[in-house]
Amino acid sequence: MLEKQRTIDKEVSISGVGLHTGCNSTLTFKPAKEDHGIVFKRIDLEKPVEIPALIDYVDSIARGTILSKDGVKLYTVEHVLAAVTGMNIDNIIIEIDAEEPPVRDGSSIDFVNILKDNIVELDKPKQYFEITKLIEYKDEQKGIELIAIPSQKFEVTYMVDFRNPSLGTQFTSMYDLEEFEKEYASTRTFCFLSEVEFLKEQGLIKGGSLDNSVVILDRELSNDERDMVENKLGMGKGIIPETKGILGSVTMRFDNEPVRHKVLDLIGDLSLLGKPIKGHFLCARGGHAAHIELVKLIKKAIDKHELISKFKKNRSEDYILDIKEIMDIMPHRYPMLLVDRIIEVTPGERVTAIKNVTINEPFFNGHFPGKPVMPGVLIVEAMGQAGGILLLNTVENPKSKVVYFTSIDKVKFRKPVIPGDQLVLQLEMSRAPRRGLCQMHGTAFVDGKKVAEALMTAMVVDKEGDK
Repeated sequence: MLEKQRTIDKEVSISGVGLHTGCNSTLTFKPAKEDHGIVFKRIDLEKPVEIPALIDYVDSIARGTILSKDGVKLYTVEHVLAAVTGMNIDNIIIEIDAEEPPVRDGSSIDFVNILKDNIVELDKPKQYFEITKLIEYKDEQKGIELIAIPSQKFEVTYMVDFRNPSLGTQFTSMYDLEEFEKEYASTRTFCFLSEVEFLKEQGLIKGGSLDNSVVILDRELSNDERDMVENKLGMGKGIIPETKGILGSVTMRFDNEPVRHKVLDLIGDLSLLGKPIKGHFLCARGGHAAHIELVKLIKKAIDKHELISKFKKNRSEDYILDIKEIMDIMPHRYPMLLVDRIIEVTPGERVTAIKNVTINEPFFNGHFPGKPVMPGVLIVEAMGQAGGILLLNTVENPKSKVVYFTSIDKVKFRKPVIPGDQLVLQLEMSRAPRRGLCQMHGTAFVDGKKVAEALMTAMVVDKEGDK
């Protein structure tokens, strides 16, 4: 049975202080229609600003995930997003009257508690993105490795090595998102004492306290140093342990609470993909910066998948679109359809196509029939058709559109193309679409050698519109 999209039945609110800004804020969760997604709405401004919870709106990851739109920022959204995603909610409006959500106790549990009994199904089925092949992000210098591999459900295996006697190496596994509420939602944000000192000096964590974070001693302090740090932090006397451990009287909710909180953060950051995901995430020593880089890589894979899902019928891994599927997109037909297969697409960036040149091509009858050579203008036309597919993938309802080239410049032909050759056509977007126009650089190869190139300017118009 297909899973249905979910939202909430009625609006609910929660208030508190922001972790970094120290601002007081109220979040109000409101129902949303199907396919609406997760959208924040800053209502404290003269003109409210909606900020979709999508990777395209990530401003930075300075001690948390920050979204922005039109210069309006929203700080530290990951715990709220983790709660919404962890409760399998697809569509929701999150109104906020300040620049940062309340940190509450440093976890997602308070958000979960006001949402969990308020969830309803919508009519439309969920649309999952499924990891079909390995996607990997590495930072060898920092020892970070994040890998996404295929799975029929959402799974996470996370390991961290804090190189600190109070924590050491920690490991956790989530086998299904259903575990989120009981096993991960209540895990709190944490940091080391040296990080707290630095953040205080930078004017951050204005709303931080031992009530909303776990602070761990990461170095030995003399009595004088301990007094100085306690005074600087303003947390009171006797909060710093003598040798190792956690500041204050805070106790861990799980033996491995810090690494479980890493999973919470990962779930919040993955929600920026804009759709639920099926895959197994294997993470070593990650954090927000690494999570966001992985999300960007997955987003590229999703964009490629969107083209496939629009037109693809044959699920071969060797190519993206065959000739029948190309004909579903392109208006060209014999003898002017000059692309046989699309083998690679990075939406908005580049496309690779092939054209098999045979002696049966109609133009060979009249173009040097004694020594057949493919006309250069048709090589350029083949590049243009491949570029047309790249451009059509950037618009809504591509079947209702057609691509026209407005100029072709810097055309060069390097060597003849003859029967039996296979043209490999590579088009790269050199200027993104703007006011209906874009620019692409096309190159044609045979056996790895360049045979032609051109700079093309094109535009997309409606098939029934003005020509």
